[in-house]
Amino acid sequence: MFRAEFRKKRDRTGKISLLFVLISVTVCLISCGGGSADSSSESGSTSGLSTQDPTTDPSSGNWERMEVRQIQAGGMLIPFVKAMPDDNENIHIVYFTDSQSSDSLYTVNHSFVDGKTNTAGSPVEIAGIDNCRTLGLSIGPGNLPVVAYQGGRVRDCGSEQQSDVMLGIPEAGVWSEVTGGIGYVERNPVFQDGLAGKTVSVAVDSSGDSHLCYQFFYEGCDAMNFNYPDLLYVKKDGSNPLGDAPEETVEGNISNENEPESAQNDAGGQPDIILDKDEDPVIFYYADLSPNLSDPDRKGLRVARKKNGSWEHEWVETGIEVGDISGGLDRNGNPAVAYHVEGEYTDSLGTHKNCLKYAVKNDSSWDIMMVDESVLCGRYCSLSFNPSGNPAIAYYAIENHSGSVSLEDLKFAEFTGSGWETETVSGEGDIGLYNSLWFDDSGTAIICSYSDTLRTIYLFYR
Repeated sequence: MFRAEFRKKRDRTGKISLLFVLISVTVCLISCGGGSADSSSESGSTSGLSTQDPTTDPSSGNWERMEVRQIQAGGMLIPFVKAMPDDNENIHIVYFTDSQSSDSLYTVNHSFVDGKTNTAGSPVEIAGIDNCRTLGLSIGPGNLPVVAYQGGRVRDCGSEQQSDVMLGIPEAGVWSEVTGGIGYVERNPVFQDGLAGKTVSVAVDSSGDSHLCYQFFYEGCDAMNFNYPDLLYVKKDGSNPLGDAPEETVEGNISNENEPESAQNDAGGQPDIILDKDEDPVIFYYADLSPNLSDPDRKGLRVARKKNGSWEHEWVETGIEVGDISGGLDRNGNPAVAYHVEGEYTDSLGTHKNCLKYAVKNDSSWDIMMVDESVLCGRYCSLSFNPSGNPAIAYYAIENHSGSVSLEDLKFAEFTGSGWETETVSGEGDIGLYNSLWFDDSGTAIICSYSDTLRTIYLFYR
């Protein structure tokens, strides 16, 4: 069995960091419900963490590996794993499985490790839903996890699917569902429940309020909005989560009292919300503000910040298409972001394709760095900061530039102060999906990652 003690701290980004020290206590992760559509179940120890010799992955170099959960699932399952440590010695992991206990297609699951008692908690199913598109995870006061996903009501018109942004919130060991946003359509008097939450991100502040951002795609029976989605934001009162909260348009095609209507925008792709040092929301996202004109100066990585009740917008980098995004705050409280550039683009330094980049706000401008373009890479990126304050990123490498070598590897990049050092964490099978990265006090990097080949969630640490 793997032996470890979990201790806690809160890092300079405002996120929780974890101290991971090898000692003589055994830690297990819980099993959870769910399984495949053909009634097979998840494999691994039913009493906790399924472990293995950390040296069995020959490609992992100096990294050690611990098996968390193997998921045997059929159909079109997308596990969409999210992991985050809290400040009470627990690691929270949420993910989808095929549903076995309800009429729903999928189940949202929560697992954790209790580092104080070195015991595994009971497996918990948060909710059954008809999709497994997106998950958001944050930790609130009292070390309570808050999980965001698309669920709730079936929308009023169009193809039948659950269409609301939902929050899963535990209380006294029981999970309850709260509606975050419905994609309210103010200009349609008949069908006012749109499609919300195809992508979603959540951050909980020190008061327990949940800050949600998500894309809104469908305006009642008007399918035009599928081509021109909007980015919406909701702040849910932690003391009254069942209370109504207004949906605000961060950017897009919906008019409201504070913003004029924008014509045919494509906003909110891959949104990631963080809270700044004043606990105001900051949202990174992909936008194309002239999708019918193919204007490179009007598309790229964008950031919106809410200050004094109003949203301020600016470009981080234009002329690119952006896939996955991971935001954070550096040690000085400056917004920073890691992002995957999809496709090919050309700038003053040459032509680049499917690469990983990093940017940090410096006074009034953004300092942009190329992290890795040695291979086609950058999906499932996760940004964190080491104890020295330098950024580090876990990410996925696809293949070499010619396409002659398939990699499908988990990689790690760390800024040294003068440049980026990159390395392969694991190259066994197709691994490196749905990454979450954090550091402990001693500088140990910890990555939660998913292997599509083995249908297994792993922890890597070094």
